[in-house]
Amino acid sequence: MKIKACFTKKTVILGVVATIICIASFLWFTNTIGYQGTLNWHKEIRLATRALLLTACLPAIFLLINCLKDNKVTKILSYIMSCLFSIIWIAVFVAFTIIGSAKVDNSGMNLLHLEKGCPELKHIALASDPHWGASTANAEARIQILKNMEDGDYDLCLLTGDISDFGMITSYMDEAVKDIRTYMPTTLLRAIPGNHDALINGLPIFKRTFMDKNDKYNFRLDSGKVHILFLNMLWDSSELSKTQEKWLINQLEEIPQEETVIVISHCYVVSSGYYDPTAGRYWGDLQDVMKRLCPIFEKYHVDLHMSGHDHFFEYLEKDGVNYMVLGAMGGKLDSPITYNSPYSKWIDNTVFGYVDLVFTDNTIELSCLSKDNEVLFAKSIKTN
Repeated sequence: MKIKACFTKKTVILGVVATIICIASFLWFTNTIGYQGTLNWHKEIRLATRALLLTACLPAIFLLINCLKDNKVTKILSYIMSCLFSIIWIAVFVAFTIIGSAKVDNSGMNLLHLEKGCPELKHIALASDPHWGASTANAEARIQILKNMEDGDYDLCLLTGDISDFGMITSYMDEAVKDIRTYMPTTLLRAIPGNHDALINGLPIFKRTFMDKNDKYNFRLDSGKVHILFLNMLWDSSELSKTQEKWLINQLEEIPQEETVIVISHCYVVSSGYYDPTAGRYWGDLQDVMKRLCPIFEKYHVDLHMSGHDHFFEYLEKDGVNYMVLGAMGGKLDSPITYNSPYSKWIDNTVFGYVDLVFTDNTIELSCLSKDNEVLFAKSIKTN
C-alpha cells in the first residue's frame, strides 16, 4: 500500500508540474509580439495553435484519466505524457529564447539614437517592406532606393517595417545590414518593426539591430513644430493595447494642434487591397483599427498617417486626415487590387519606390518617388 500511495503521489505531482510547464510555455509562445495578429490572418496558424494547446494540455488530460481510473496502465501513460511533453515544451522555450538572443553585427549603419535627441527635420525619406530574405522580393529595387536616399541629402531616413522576411532568421537581417551600410552609410536611419520582423520571437533580434537597449517600441520624435509619433501596430488592432492607445492620446494632447503631427505605424488604417483566401478576409480598410484610431486622429487633428504592410503606394483622405501607404521598397507588389477603398485618391501597385517629405511652416510637401527617382504623385498637405 505504501508503494502504491508513493507511486500515486509521484504521478500526481509530476502531472501537475508538467501541466504548469506546458501551459506556461504555450502562453509565453503565443503571447510573443506579433503572434495574435498572425492568428487573425492565417487559418493554418489557428489550427496549429489549437494543436499546440492540445499538446500543452495532454499531461493534465492523462492525469485526469489516471485519477478517474487508477491502474498501472493509466499511471504509466500519465508518466510518459508528463515527461514527454514537459521536455518538448521546455525545448521549445529554450530554442526560441536562443533564437531571439541571436546577435547581428550592426556596425557601419548611421543609426538615430533617441537618447541623443532628434536632429532638425526639414527633409526626410520613408520606405517600407523591403523584405530582405524573400525570394519574391526585388533586391535591385531596394538597393537602388537605398542609393537614392543616400544621395538625397535627407535629415533622416525611416524604414517602416518588414525589413526581414522572417524575423527569426538572423541571416536575413545580416543581409539587410550589409546592404544598408554599403549603399546608405551616411544617411541617418531609424527603423520600426513590421509583422514579418516579429515572426517567431524575432523582435528581440530587430531591437538589437536597429534600437538602443532601453528604447520603447512606441516613441516620439520632436523637431521644432514637427512631431512624429511611432505606434507599434504590426498586423491590426489585436495587439494595439489600451496602454498604447492611452500613450498616443497623451502625446497628442501635449502637442499644439496648429503644429505638424505625423503618426507612423507598420500596419495601415485605411487602404485598398485584395482578398486573401488564407485569411478569409480582405487586405484593405481595417474596420477594427479604424474604429479605434480614426476618432483619435480626427479629434486631435493629426495631419498624416503613414504605413506600409500593403505592398503598393496609395494616398487616401478620410474626415480631414491624410493617409499614405508606402509598402513599395522591394517586397513583391500586391496585384491585382480587388478592393478599392472609398477614401482612396491615388494608387499605384506597379512601381517600387519611396516617399519624400519636406516640411515648411504650414505644409507637408509629399512626393512618391519611383526607384528611378521619377515623381509618381505629389501632394501639398496643409498642416493644422
